[in-house]
Amino acid sequence: MGEQSINIQKVKVADLKLDLTNLRGHNEDEIDLLVRSLTIFGQYRPLLVDKNTMQVKVGNGRLMAMRKMGWTECEAILWDWNDKQGLEVIDNRLNELSSWQDKQLNKWFREKGKDWWGLDEEASAKVEKIIEKASKQKEKPEQKAEKPNAPVCPCCGKPLVKKQRLVLD
Repeated sequence: MGEQSINIQKVKVADLKLDLTNLRGHNEDEIDLLVRSLTIFGQYRPLLVDKNTMQVKVGNGRLMAMRKMGWTECEAILWDWNDKQGLEVIDNRLNELSSWQDKQLNKWFREKGKDWWGLDEEASAKVEKIIEKASKQKEKPEQKAEKPNAPVCPCCGKPLVKKQRLVLD
């Protein structure tokens, strides 16, 4: 993968395609919060788009919010996605794996106050619901992974080969 300069461009929202195989889902509450974020802060991060297909690879939720808001243009980085495969996983997973600095975050909230984002009661409840759901998912113990080389059924995930015992005479 060679170096490539980043060129942020204005593109028509109507020309962009959602990635129907997107690894992350967005419910209506999350889209509403993205609408709120775009309303307050604007687009501070470009979408990452496959220049050959105009499919959004990073930023599908933001694109849904932009469409809901009636945007006609947005900023995007157009890349040949064959050179960037896996970035959509890394982008989402690294955000999940990072952790908050609780002392600093609590101090920040105390200084800003609960209404720092101008959320009404309904929007605050949505944020709390999303945070609660995310914290419950983090508490679930991870499933024990199979050995990396063990073939598994693509439908059910069960091993295709039963464990065998080696009997020596």
